[in-house]
Amino acid sequence: MMKSFSRKIWLLSLLLVALLATSAAAQSSPLIMKHADSLAVARKRGTLLLQGRVHFVHDSIQFRTQRAFWHKTAETVQCNGGFLFTHPSGYIQAENGLYQKKSAIATASGNVHAGDSANSYLFTGEYLEYDREKEILTMPQKPMLYQFEKQKKGKIDTVTISAKRIIYNKKDAFAQAFDQVKVTQNEMVVTCDTGYFDRKNNWLSMKGHPTCDLKNYHLTGDSIFLVLDSTGKSLKSALVIRNAHGIQQEEPKKNAPGSVTEAFGDTLYAQFSNDKIERLYVNLNARGFFYETDLKEYRNLMDGDRLDLYFNQGKMDRAIVSGKAQSTYFYVKKDRSVSGKNEATGDTIHIVFDAQKNAVKSLKLLGAAAMASGRYIDMEKEQRIKKAQADSLKVETGDKPQSEMMKAQLNMIKKMRGKQNASPKDL
Repeated sequence: MMKSFSRKIWLLSLLLVALLATSAAAQSSPLIMKHADSLAVARKRGTLLLQGRVHFVHDSIQFRTQRAFWHKTAETVQCNGGFLFTHPSGYIQAENGLYQKKSAIATASGNVHAGDSANSYLFTGEYLEYDREKEILTMPQKPMLYQFEKQKKGKIDTVTISAKRIIYNKKDAFAQAFDQVKVTQNEMVVTCDTGYFDRKNNWLSMKGHPTCDLKNYHLTGDSIFLVLDSTGKSLKSALVIRNAHGIQQEEPKKNAPGSVTEAFGDTLYAQFSNDKIERLYVNLNARGFFYETDLKEYRNLMDGDRLDLYFNQGKMDRAIVSGKAQSTYFYVKKDRSVSGKNEATGDTIHIVFDAQKNAVKSLKLLGAAAMASGRYIDMEKEQRIKKAQADSLKVETGDKPQSEMMKAQLNMIKKMRGKQNASPKDL
């Protein structure tokens, strides 16, 4: 057993030596100038001025330019006549470039374009730094990052990231973006101050005034975490933390009006399927309302410690309001007039909706710590009472036209003033 253990230690040591030797060889391999049309010694000692089809090679990388200063002592090459830098996994093209052999870092400036050999990403901007050992690209001057993914039917799905500064780790397909961040994919648009995008595992994390807009959906809060489905095309779930606010809209269809659902709370979690919301959960100080777009002034309210909304094909299917629950729902007739409203309170309220009529189908109240109660207000009856009062007032006044009544009142006022201002009679 000791022999087997010793053999494993010996093999491990041998492997480490081989890795160190490979790394040392890469560091010690020379920077080779393959070609230049002309060569001159510059005034600065140890510097060569190269012009015309300049071509350098170092290990597996190479770069070309029309004009370069080769600082042999520092082992750097400054390129001023265009810059085309190629490596096994991609390329960098720009107006100017600098390659530092010791640190294996290439920088490019002026109309920079960088991509990979598989055409899975493209960087554009004014400045780029590339660490070829770590395969990390840094762009600090208003860059744009495009990530491409081929779909089964040959279509290409594109994710666009813009910001003031982007750091992209090619090995992990992981991007960090800072200041004025905007991420666009299909119908999804995300904005924030700081964003992290893991393309390999299909998630986005945002903080600093984040917003997320999809077709018919809008999310805001202090921070947002999004998970995409396995294809990376559709939103799977969204988690909003602190000051959460979510809006879901349904456009009018045929003879049916559109609808709007809004939810507020400390934490909001939403699940999606095929770009349609399935569930919306709001926790701590949860409140929500929904209404039909042709009756905006009649808002159905839901308040409680927790709010669970369930949807079917994007339409409200059922809701559960928990913890000091309160609700108000309006009843709408076929002619789109509002007949009444139901007010309810309890520990928990269960609501079932009729998706076709877009109305409340049933209401169930549960009360343990607090007594469950509910009342229905007949709004049509209220209108009838108001009308009856108005009619009785007309009868009392003899149903005179309003102008005649005002005229009679003015005449009476004039007579009263005349009596007050009349001179006293002689005694």
